[in-house]
Amino acid sequence: MNRPARLLACAAAIALTTTGCATGLDRLPLPAPGLGGDTYTLTATFANALNLPAKAKVKLNGADIGQVESMAAEDYTAVVRLRITAAVRLPVGTAAQLRSATPMGDVFVALRPPATPSSAQLADGDRIGIESTSSARTIEELLTRASLLVNGGTIEHLTSVVTALGEYVGGRGDRLATLLGETRALLDTLTARSAQIDATLHDLADLSTTLADGRPALTGTVAAAEPAVAVLAENTDALLTLVERIDVVTAQLARFPSIQQTDDTDMAADINRLGRGLNAAATNPEADLDELNTMLGVVIKMISGPNGHIDADVTRIAVGATPDPGFPGTPGARLPDPTDWTAFVGSLQHMLERLGGRIEGGPR
Repeated sequence: MNRPARLLACAAAIALTTTGCATGLDRLPLPAPGLGGDTYTLTATFANALNLPAKAKVKLNGADIGQVESMAAEDYTAVVRLRITAAVRLPVGTAAQLRSATPMGDVFVALRPPATPSSAQLADGDRIGIESTSSARTIEELLTRASLLVNGGTIEHLTSVVTALGEYVGGRGDRLATLLGETRALLDTLTARSAQIDATLHDLADLSTTLADGRPALTGTVAAAEPAVAVLAENTDALLTLVERIDVVTAQLARFPSIQQTDDTDMAADINRLGRGLNAAATNPEADLDELNTMLGVVIKMISGPNGHIDADVTRIAVGATPDPGFPGTPGARLPDPTDWTAFVGSLQHMLERLGGRIEGGPR
């Protein structure tokens, strides 16, 4: 037989043998999952390792680097033994998480290196603590949350909000666009001034701290000032009266030429000279009254004003019973004597006392 004929006969024999044994591909054994080459072992502790199958894959950035070798319960935690390919070295601080590729897919162990990997590497027998492990959401949890989302009223509330927005817009989409634009501008402004807002908040925090630290001192000050405030409250009317009288006295004093800076003389000096003249007139009948008469004109002019004044003229003061040329006296006139001089000085002193009372704001 030639070569093609021999090959055809062999193929027919193999086909007859396979058909006679009734063996198909579904009955052929599959190779058991495993790792080839050198490996090393790591132990990861999980709070919950439910749905993690035996021989589950261990992945790093989506690539298979090992498999789960065994699982055991220890102190209410799941201790999972991982076998990793020796060619893959993991840095210290690597975290482990139980994840699934699809909601209905098998769970596997995903390893995640730290954000800043260190030069130290995990060696054979090292452990990944429970603080560095976590579990992804299971399909049961996802379905539970979806049920709460649908049946909990969230979608209904969202529908109500959308309906209310539609009613507000009322077919005017420009209103909504304007609202969104203003909101975006506000957010941009707040973002640009975030540093100022942070500084203001820090300053307010410092002020609050300072006030809190000084609270005992403020409390003591308020407590100490309470009696003084009570006294002021009780004497409010008297204080207002005092202020009014001071205002009257100040207005009268402001009319002095020395205070108005229209005269070079001093008010106190003028008052002293006036006092000396009056004293001399009262004690010495022969005193020189020229200076006193000069000052009386200034005093009379000073107190003359819209608030009421005395229109006094020294030339109309009668000396004794002798008639004045400009102001005739009564028919029984006589020559003056010492008693008339004393009466003149007394009347002049009385007039000046009344004028002084007006200046000082006394009773009228």
